Amino acid sequence: MKKLIYLAVAAPLLLAVSCTNTAQTTANVPQQSPADTMAQLDEPAGNPIDFDKTAVLRSTYVVDRNGATMRQQASEDAKSLGVFTYGSKLDVIEETESWLGIRERITREFTRDGSQIESNGWEKVYVLKSQTGAVGAIALVPADLAVVSLLTVGEETEQHEDGKRLGKYLELELIDKGLFDSKKGSSVNFLLQDTLAHQKKNGVLELPAQSKTVRYADRANAEEDEQYFQYLGQVEFLNQFLINGQYWESLNYRFIDKTSGEETQVFGEYPHISADKKHIICIYANPYDMTADLELYSISGNKINRLMAASFKNWMPNGEQTDMFWAADGYLYTAVNHVNAFWKADGSLNDAFQYVRIKLL
Repeated sequence: MKKLIYLAVAAPLLLAVSCTNTAQTTANVPQQSPADTMAQLDEPAGNPIDFDKTAVLRSTYVVDRNGATMRQQASEDAKSLGVFTYGSKLDVIEETESWLGIRERITREFTRDGSQIESNGWEKVYVLKSQTGAVGAIALVPADLAVVSLLTVGEETEQHEDGKRLGKYLELELIDKGLFDSKKGSSVNFLLQDTLAHQKKNGVLELPAQSKTVRYADRANAEEDEQYFQYLGQVEFLNQFLINGQYWESLNYRFIDKTSGEETQVFGEYPHISADKKHIICIYANPYDMTADLELYSISGNKINRLMAASFKNWMPNGEQTDMFWAADGYLYTAVNHVNAFWKADGSLNDAFQYVRIKLL
């Protein structure tokens, strides 16, 4: 969801994309790869460029779901250096009727005097213009939704760099805006927003539980140690206060028991409680890993237990907090974007959403 943290990290992330080309190349894999393009040659070749002195004409994106083949020259018969994956942002430095010259960092391996040598530098490579387009053309398809790069159940964590389909716990479905908007009227919210009851004084938030008073103190102008707290309200059936914490490069939400004053649960994003009061889902749009980090909890009485956590590889939630909600029909609804369309080309958040609903299995 849209948080202050995005404003802090959007510009550095865009700079990183521009200067290091994190949208890298692998063969026919519809996701970004962390490795630079590799080419095995007898001697270095290609079209070397000076990064600082080469003007970028515009940016474009790979809109062919099979990726865009990178060529050493503007010809389909020219040597292939790899594939820019679907959604990759490309810096255009030359344009012809059918081809785009792209600024890309290339790692080459070659043999000289019997020794294996590796070189790394900026080059101009070519892609077919027909395989590129605007960020608005990057969209999710149903097969993208359930692919996870990380899954944690209990103490065990599985990492899946190439992605693995989640076959348990949740079912995800693409829906249209009309259905999404029609369900907002039946959204459920169990938070009593009595925010005036507990206001900060001199940067200190006090919550009077029955056993003790809990205090949370802001730290302003403390750079990496900065912290700010906000009282959001209470969930009466769980006997919990809810507060939000904002930090240097992170955030969280905390339940504090109204009887004991102890913290009972810390969430990585806003905890959305299901209509039947049996589950909680929170989904964090992770701007560092470019994943949707979802946590699923069960509610038994006033006890909360985490069932699983997963990082979804292809999409991220976007929009305002009100663009994610449980409806009375038992689904969680959320506005989303493909991870490569989370930001517009100018660095602002992309408000051309798609929509997903999530069902518990």
